[in-house]
Amino acid sequence: MNKDKKQVVIVGAGMAGLTAAAYLARGNYDILLLDKNARVGGLVGTFENKGVFFDSGPRAFVNSGIIQPMLKDLGIQWEFIKNTISIGIEDHLFGIHSIDDLQEYRQILIQLFPQNKEEIDQIIADVAQVAEYTRVLYEFDNPNFINLKNNKAFIFRRFIPWTFKFLHALVKLNPYNMPMEDFLKRRTSNQSLIDILIQHFFRKTPAHFALGYFYVYLDYFYPKGGTGVLSNLLKEKVLEWGGEIGVNKTIVEVVPTESKVIDSEGREHSYDNLIWAADLKTLYRILNRTGLDAKTLEKVNVESQRKLSSRGAESVFILYLGVNRPPSFFRLHGGEHLFYTPSRQGLGTMNHKERVRLIEEFDQLSKTEILAWLEKYLRLNTFEISVPALRDPALAPEGQTGVMMSCLFDYQIIKKAEESGWYDEFKAFCENCMIQILSETLYKQINQDILFKFSATPLTIQKISGSSEGAITGWSFETPLPVFSTLQDIPKSVLTPISNIYQAGQWAYSPAGVPIAMLTGWYAAQNIMKKTKKR
Repeated sequence: MNKDKKQVVIVGAGMAGLTAAAYLARGNYDILLLDKNARVGGLVGTFENKGVFFDSGPRAFVNSGIIQPMLKDLGIQWEFIKNTISIGIEDHLFGIHSIDDLQEYRQILIQLFPQNKEEIDQIIADVAQVAEYTRVLYEFDNPNFINLKNNKAFIFRRFIPWTFKFLHALVKLNPYNMPMEDFLKRRTSNQSLIDILIQHFFRKTPAHFALGYFYVYLDYFYPKGGTGVLSNLLKEKVLEWGGEIGVNKTIVEVVPTESKVIDSEGREHSYDNLIWAADLKTLYRILNRTGLDAKTLEKVNVESQRKLSSRGAESVFILYLGVNRPPSFFRLHGGEHLFYTPSRQGLGTMNHKERVRLIEEFDQLSKTEILAWLEKYLRLNTFEISVPALRDPALAPEGQTGVMMSCLFDYQIIKKAEESGWYDEFKAFCENCMIQILSETLYKQINQDILFKFSATPLTIQKISGSSEGAITGWSFETPLPVFSTLQDIPKSVLTPISNIYQAGQWAYSPAGVPIAMLTGWYAAQNIMKKTKKR
């Protein structure tokens, strides 16, 4: 590394690490970005199988006033495609093109649950209200990435009035700061209705987040070429500005008193500042605390206990299909990005009591009992279905289509199957059951047109990303969060007890998706730049 520049080592080349690296490299810092995998991007990637392209992580991106202005700020240009979200329950399907489509959702829910019309009306009113507050939050691009200095008219006529509306919206959202399950139980006693509304969200998701998502659906976009294009665009900028990227580098020890990290090959990498943009539990497991002063050591031990005693949110089971049907068929049956629930019954007690019992008693249950539970769980669940070729036709051969179908899934269950020695059988059962569900409901007889199939489980995600419990969005909401979780605290979320070590990514703040991961990467970089400028 160039000793004339400030040395920054960044561990984890996901979206947070890449963002931090790009900004620091542009600022003429000496950057070394390390990742345990053979490619950058972490959970965000696009890959090819027999001419069909699939996305390995998010099916599309929510802009959140962050991603696109940040890319523009970095001088990154690309074609972004509108990503329309659809919702389907049994044979009822509709696309979300504007907030007005909330009324169609209302009509469908009333058709499914006519006895709960008044309760549905109240819930839809709640959704509309929180969606409006969410619209205010997203009305302008994040001020960090827009130039306000040369546009005084905009500042005084629009931006300052919006700031007051933004603060007002934050206050109004406070009453919704409770688990979505608890909020809905105040509105209705119909558990099936509650399930239909929430079972595609992580358990105990805050109500202000889940209720506002009807507006968030309008903010989705898809990069031409697949989601993995985004990580590659950031990688190119890091390299263009002189940053160094090292892949297949697993960090096994962090030694803060010597300002160095050590990889699995025994190589030492020195730093002036370190950004940890990887799994946060791993950082505290491998942190060498020898020589830390008493005050710092106490803070490190407290944070270590908080992180290591918490757990990641539910993971996902993902089925990948190559199908001998043209994209036009899928356009008529839900479109490019669909949240689909095959049965109005909902998961009910399977989403908590029976699931917990299964995990606790897995070793005592027969394989037949476990598979019977699993089939019921899949048939009553909600699936996220994505069809990349409907955004970009180049992502599948003519006349063929790639389909991804996923649902929330507990890491502990699939881990139990692996420990019992029938992981492959368990996985194959899930694949076949999900195909059968599609064949009976949304995509009639699709099982006759499958060209190939494979799947990824929470164990796959853990292996590839190094993410604890195979989590895809950081911490579980079912236990107290060990990180900041309010918008105004995002700038502080990147700080650690050690002054020259910063944290970024999905584990640094909750709830976290790609926009927040990138934003924490930016904040970590800003902290380093501000600190070094003061010297």
